[in-house]
Amino acid sequence: MEVKIRERKEIHMLVKWIRILYLILAWLFPIAILVQVLFVGLSLFTSQSYWDAHFSLGHMIVVLPILLVILAYPGRLPRRTIILTWLALGTYLVQAEVFGAIRAEVPLFAAFHAVLALVLFALALIIALQARTVVRAGGQTPSASLKPPSMEKQGSLSHD
Repeated sequence: MEVKIRERKEIHMLVKWIRILYLILAWLFPIAILVQVLFVGLSLFTSQSYWDAHFSLGHMIVVLPILLVILAYPGRLPRRTIILTWLALGTYLVQAEVFGAIRAEVPLFAAFHAVLALVLFALALIIALQARTVVRAGGQTPSASLKPPSMEKQGSLSHD
């Protein structure tokens, strides 16, 4: 019995640290997007070009949503957060790889690169805020706290 309790505590601590790592990466994601916007602004409003930095960072950012998707499962995050994390990864791939790649061939569609950056920033903020809530909640996820009590705790309706 004591071994099981110790194993549960170890698992709980591991989940806690995974959630903290998820939280850190979740906040790095919108920060990285803001840096991307800064590079575009610097390229447009100064005499220097930061397009190479924008391009390079844009392709490195993909590591963040990939890691978030991976960590969401062992971190036992709520289903809604996992879905939003997948949505952010998918949005990133469409925004950076599809719309970014077709800028010369189909400039009208390529203009959605900037629009999806706004959508991605909003998703990244929502994910970061949800991660903060989950880490603050400790062992309970919002979905777990909404479950009704088991019949054992309420007392059985059947007569034994």
